[in-house]
Formats: sequence, C-alpha cells, structure tokens
Amino acid sequence: MIQFTDNLIVKRLRWVMLGVMLFSMAATLAGQPPEFWSHPERAMRFDGLSIYDHTNHKFEFFLGHGWEAYVLACAVYFAAAFVFVSVLPKKPALIAIFSFIFAHFYGGSNWLAVRWHTGVLGPNVYLFVPAILVPLAAFPVAENARLAVRRLPWVAVGALLLDFTCTLIGQPHSYWQHPETVHEANALSRMFLLHGWFAFCLYDAAYCLVILWLASALPRTAALICTFAFILGGYGGAANWFFYEWRMGIEAPILLGITLSVVIVVVAFPAERRAY
Repeated sequence: MIQFTDNLIVKRLRWVMLGVMLFSMAATLAGQPPEFWSHPERAMRFDGLSIYDHTNHKFEFFLGHGWEAYVLACAVYFAAAFVFVSVLPKKPALIAIFSFIFAHFYGGSNWLAVRWHTGVLGPNVYLFVPAILVPLAAFPVAENARLAVRRLPWVAVGALLLDFTCTLIGQPHSYWQHPETVHEANALSRMFLLHGWFAFCLYDAAYCLVILWLASALPRTAALICTFAFILGGYGGAANWFFYEWRMGIEAPILLGITLSVVIVVVAFPAERRAY
C-alpha cells in the first residue's frame, strides 16, 4: 500500500506544482507552428529551434510523434511526479516540488518570451502567478510565515546577485571601454549598464536594499509574494545566461532550480521539534 503524505503544506504545494506543469504543457502545444499538427516532426522547442536541433539539445521524443503522444507522456509524467512528492518525507517532498516548479516555470516563461515575442515582459508578468500561489499554499500558519519573511528575502538577494554577476560576466570585451556596446535584454538593467559597470553595481545594490525593505515594510503575505517574485526573476535571468548565452544546456537551469529549492526549504522550513 502506498502511504500518501498527511502534511498540509506538501498537499497544497503539489497542486501549485501541477498547475505550473500544466501551463508549460499547454504553452508547448499552443506555441507549435501550424504545420506541426499534420507534420509533428516539425515541432519546435521553447527557444524557437527545431526539436532535432543539437544546440542545447532537449529530450522532446514524444512531441516529435504528435500531440497525442506528447499529451499521454505528460499525463504519465505529471501523475508520477504527483505521486512521487506525495510519498516522500516532508523536506525531500518540498525540495522536489520547488524543483519541478522552477523547471516548468522556466519552460513556460520561455514560450512567452521567445515564441510570442513578449521579451522579458511576458515572464515578468507570468512569474507573479506562482509567486502568489506558493506563499498562499506554503505558509498557512502565521509562525511559519514570520520565519520565511525574515529569511527568504536573503535568498531573493542571492538569486538576483547571481543574475547581476552573470550579466557583468556576459558583457562583450568591448563593453569595459565602450559601455554603449552593452549586451542585455532587460531595459532597466540596460539603462544602467549604458552608464558603465559602476553605475550598474550601484543599481544592483539599491535593488537588493529595496527587496529587504519591502520584506520588512509589507504585510506578511504581500512580502512573501514579492520575495518569491524576486527569486523567480533572479532565477530566470541567471538561467537565461546559462541556457542562451553560454549554451550549457537545459541541465544548467534545472540544477540551478534544484539548488534554490534546497536553500528555500532549509531556510524557510526548519526541522519540526519532537516531543519526548
């Protein structure tokens, strides 16, 4: 007999996970070119390339065999993931749930940015969906929410500092003498980068201070929503450098998501005290 979890947080968060996964699947199908429906071998990935392109190769076997095979494979995968997180102990289950959320958020947000040409605006709007749902599901008890509000903003700062560091590392050699040769998709970051690396670093520092200030000034739920939005934003920005610029494959965003998931669970979900 399979013993499913009775942990309230895991039971709530797994539905958020499933929702993000379903959106990723729906975006994948909606983003296919018209000829896909009669010629599935012409299927596209979220980066706009053919599923058979060897650049940043991804496993898209089922998509290449038609939408029916893809939907069936996703149904089996989603069900397996749901059962998997439901039978694990609390902390491993939470790490797995957050890892699935990060991975599929990245997939869904890239369909918005690349296939529908929304640029950074699409992902920045979409990230508020999981950023709202996760705090509501994960922190139903005020005591847990207070701890998360104190600790998680530092995780957001870390994620954004990673993104900012990748941004500086990813600039062309000419940038350091000629800031007008900046390479950056985010309009706000680009504006400061155009004034030189020092101006960009001051902007980064102010950005991080704003995150910490919002976490202390806003009501708990609103603070957690903003915090998770910043975490997802920093994650997506850094993952894009790994995936698109440095061609490290889809494994890099996945590993980054797993790392962030471990940190989130360690700092925001402390071990429960046992009564002896």
